[in-house]
Amino acid sequence: MGLHSFAASRELETAGFGNTADRCGPHRAAALSGPPELPITRIVKVRRNRFLPAPRKTTRLALLRASAALAGVVFLGTAGIMLVERWSFIQSLFFTLITLTTVGYGDYGLSEMGKIFTAGLLIGGLGVVTYCAGQLLPSLFNRQLIWERKMNHRIMKLKDHFIVCGLGRIGQAVCRHLARDGVPFIGIDPDPKAVATLIDADHLALVGDATDDELLEEAGIGRARAIACVSGSDSENIVITLSARERKPDLLIVSRAEQEDAIRKMQRAGATRVISPVRTGGVSIVNAILKPNLAEFMDLTGDRSEDFELAEIMIETKSALDGSTIRDKGSRFGNALVIALKRDGRPTRLRPDPDEALGGGDVLIVAGDVRSIHALQREAAGGSMAA
Repeated sequence: MGLHSFAASRELETAGFGNTADRCGPHRAAALSGPPELPITRIVKVRRNRFLPAPRKTTRLALLRASAALAGVVFLGTAGIMLVERWSFIQSLFFTLITLTTVGYGDYGLSEMGKIFTAGLLIGGLGVVTYCAGQLLPSLFNRQLIWERKMNHRIMKLKDHFIVCGLGRIGQAVCRHLARDGVPFIGIDPDPKAVATLIDADHLALVGDATDDELLEEAGIGRARAIACVSGSDSENIVITLSARERKPDLLIVSRAEQEDAIRKMQRAGATRVISPVRTGGVSIVNAILKPNLAEFMDLTGDRSEDFELAEIMIETKSALDGSTIRDKGSRFGNALVIALKRDGRPTRLRPDPDEALGGGDVLIVAGDVRSIHALQREAAGGSMAA
């Protein structure tokens, strides 16, 4: 897909989910069959660049390096001629410049030592001039093209990454947590300022409407591990969910829902999980009032600054935990406590039997100090436990 591909601008049209066949196709329309309740977004494609303009610091850095190298060779050449030939500063500077530019104005009557120095100046100086030209010319004339190629190359290298659609307050918070955990991700938002925030932090982001299938393809949805649909519009999140599920049936899709009636629609559209900030925030406030100690404990699970973590660990086949039991590996769990076990799509079981054999693909929900959790993760992945 080319760098200057199509992006999606939005033209809001109030319509029911039963009238989406002309926009989403029969497959998506069937998933949304039902009474009209929410407005949806009609997509109009226009030509637009996916990438922000290249940062100015790219040109400044290239200019600084090239200027320093060029000034250095001119200074060394001038000083060398002054020492070897005993010429004046102006004459030495002039001779250095016509030597580097290969202009030349006849024989200057150089001494043997002067000829040797000039030969070195020619070889080294031309190398520096070539380097400067290579740095400055692309930066001045092809800066945007080079920037887009660099960004596209980084995106193409993404694998098992997360796609964050919508870089508002919630989307930015999601990106911060992913970055903190070292998880590769790419953000998508139609607002260049929101995208610039990620770019300035050396993360990947694209400008555009995530309801555009081509933009999702460009973000590497076929290679992604999960997608978070967290824009401020329920209708957009539903369309993104539909597109993502159609593109990759086994993709983990987490969607944000502002309205209660949108939760059911997102689930029918293919969302693995639907998060309602209003509902979640309300529960947190009630817990803080009625169960303050529980609320404080739950806050600890999301705060890496504390020496406590609640984690999900998948046991890899042929790892040290594959075929063992919790009782067998009890001492190896350190201060980590197994809270629950999930296996083969079955319901999650709290406090699993310590004598039950663990197998590849099992998922453990554990709580404990950060060091014990990380050591257990290494063992579940096949690595050795830290001492």
